[in-house]
Amino acid sequence: MQLPLGRNTSVTLVSTYAPTMINPDEVKGKFYEKLDSPISSVPQSEKLVILGDFNARVGTDHQAWHNIIGKHGVGKCNSNGLLLLRTCASHDLNITNTMFRFPNRNKTTCMHPRSRHWHQIDYIITRVKDRQDVRLTKAMCGADCWTNHRLIISKFNFFIQPKRRPQDKKTAKLKCPKTAEEFQSCIHSKLANFNLNHNSVEESWTSFRDVVHSAALDVLGPATKHHQDWFDENDPEIHNLLQEKHCLLRAYQNDPACVAKKTAFSNMHNKVQSKLCSM
Repeated sequence: MQLPLGRNTSVTLVSTYAPTMINPDEVKGKFYEKLDSPISSVPQSEKLVILGDFNARVGTDHQAWHNIIGKHGVGKCNSNGLLLLRTCASHDLNITNTMFRFPNRNKTTCMHPRSRHWHQIDYIITRVKDRQDVRLTKAMCGADCWTNHRLIISKFNFFIQPKRRPQDKKTAKLKCPKTAEEFQSCIHSKLANFNLNHNSVEESWTSFRDVVHSAALDVLGPATKHHQDWFDENDPEIHNLLQEKHCLLRAYQNDPACVAKKTAFSNMHNKVQSKLCSM
């Protein structure tokens, strides 16, 4: 399902149901091969949300699967979970259920019929770069429905950057009262001798447009573009900043366990970014 978000942007929802543990490896392999197709068809610029019953336990090893699972997983990983984790790793996906700290009853979704243990096998997955859009993912314990799975609720906050409208510098000059008054008197004098052609609307519009344009050209002047070569002017300062940052980076890479060197590099990195923006 594809939901439009405006400005030629959309979010694609993929609903899945994966084979259970008792299925042969060939069936599981075909499922993930088939799942690869809709994931690859969604452009990287678009939002992607995959949700469903994967019949897989991904475990809690967030260090081995960095950015794929969070610190709040449940239980141990099984063979189905390994297939899911490999798929997420190949497509740079994040399992949002493991990102939030909740009691186990709000993370587990299904009870095993024999052991009577609750497991986390239903997931909502999105791209790693879009995980900041996820505000909440948890199981609903009190959902009144006929199912042996707990329902999953996930809240997303999609933000679309509005298109920036560049400011017209010539129009900005009219904010000055003196310039606005001069432009008003100029256009009034030019329109005093203006005659409408009642037989042709197109000719009347062309004549009126030319009068307004000539008045604006006389008062506001032609458009001027200023291209400041800020890089060449600030080259020595930029060189010194980058050299200092690179020195701190090398020191941190040689001793990654030192917190002071990491903090010094991070502060210098932020300082360089700030300086370059101000330039």
